[in-house]
Amino acid sequence: MNKIKKILLFTVCILGLFGINVEAADMKYSIEANIPENQIDKNLTYFDLKMEPRQKQTISLTLRNHSDKESNFTIEPHTADTNRNGVIDYSKKLEKKDISMKYSFEELITGETKHTLQPNEEKKVEFTIQMPEESYDGIVLGGFYIHKQADNADKEEEKSVQIKNDYSYVIGAKLTVTSKEVEPKLELNEVKPNLENYRTVVTANLQNTEAVIVSGLNVDAKVYKKGSDSVLHETKKDGMSMAPNSNFNLAINWDNQELEPGKYHLKLAAKDKMDRTWEFEKDFEIKGKEAKSLNKEAVELKDDNMKWYIIIGACVLLIATLLIVLIIMMKKIKKDEENN
Repeated sequence: MNKIKKILLFTVCILGLFGINVEAADMKYSIEANIPENQIDKNLTYFDLKMEPRQKQTISLTLRNHSDKESNFTIEPHTADTNRNGVIDYSKKLEKKDISMKYSFEELITGETKHTLQPNEEKKVEFTIQMPEESYDGIVLGGFYIHKQADNADKEEEKSVQIKNDYSYVIGAKLTVTSKEVEPKLELNEVKPNLENYRTVVTANLQNTEAVIVSGLNVDAKVYKKGSDSVLHETKKDGMSMAPNSNFNLAINWDNQELEPGKYHLKLAAKDKMDRTWEFEKDFEIKGKEAKSLNKEAVELKDDNMKWYIIIGACVLLIATLLIVLIIMMKKIKKDEENN
């Protein structure tokens, strides 16, 4: 059974707090934030709002359909999350709030998400923010995910191509109540064996427990056999970022080797762009049953025993060759003796 399902998906996304007024020939639509008076930095093109407890405010975006046909759009408010690559992600709804998160962007905002625009129509799309009753330090971070729904013509075109072009955009939104500076705090949670893209890894769950963005995060993770000083596997990642009150699974490369049952030790060092540092150590265990299951699903595993098979095979071949040469020489000697 083929274990790899190759999916070719070409996605052009501008995700993050950029809120760019998007307009492209292939897109045929544009979106921009209408900046209100309580914008902290009016030079920004995304929402950066100074809010008050219990404040209720309507904000809006302007959506323009530049095509010559009716088009359907979805504009969804999403809470910022951190994806497995260590990138702040606004592209999907939050499946589960981080345990440290008090308020998500999605639960503070309401509005219509489905919109139909006629050819060359412009529409103001409104959302209402309802702030919580109590004040909080730090930020609530999210964004409006804008996506054009495929019409019948688009669907027919997709059937004829193997690579799908899926254009989506985000207008960021940051809600701040107080000006108090919040220091990020990282925690190391569960460490366990796993698969990433059908390759063996060990994942270390990193959590940002504060309502602040972590930027320029560099991580060096080393795995040892428990009680040993020799590094078995090491992964370094630079330039990552984390959304407020979020967590992600950092994948430690297992170098295409099988996961072997046993007890291990992880040392992980992290540093952000402000030179704040965190150091963690944690024991973990790979159990036989889970190792067997994951190895079975993995691809391109290096077999450490293969080199011994090669050595043994080479030795057998060499011995067989020597025996053949010896037999030939003995027959030749015997023939020469008979001729004499």
